[in-house]
Amino acid sequence: SKLGHALESLKKSMKWDEDTFGLEYDLDVYNVVAVNDFNMGAMENKGLNVFNTAYCLADPKSATDSDYERIESVIGHEYFHNWTGNRVTCRDW
Repeated sequence: SKLGHALESLKKSMKWDEDTFGLEYDLDVYNVVAVNDFNMGAMENKGLNVFNTAYCLADPKSATDSDYERIESVIGHEYFHNWTGNRVTCRDW
């Protein structure tokens, strides 16, 4: 599927967060939305990340290594906002 690599990238990001910082995802649901005409690469919100399809969909028949690398980078970046952007407080510093 075109979303397969993005889902695996998200799983890897979540596992890294858990293994490295001991932080499990703190909501019951994590939503990912792909939009064709999204004017940015992606946008994080608590529990919802919105992506331009170029940054989360890859056709295994035609995607390049660079496509897969870009997807993994953007998926991880947006997911980690849940840690750095929303779960770190003054108490943590």
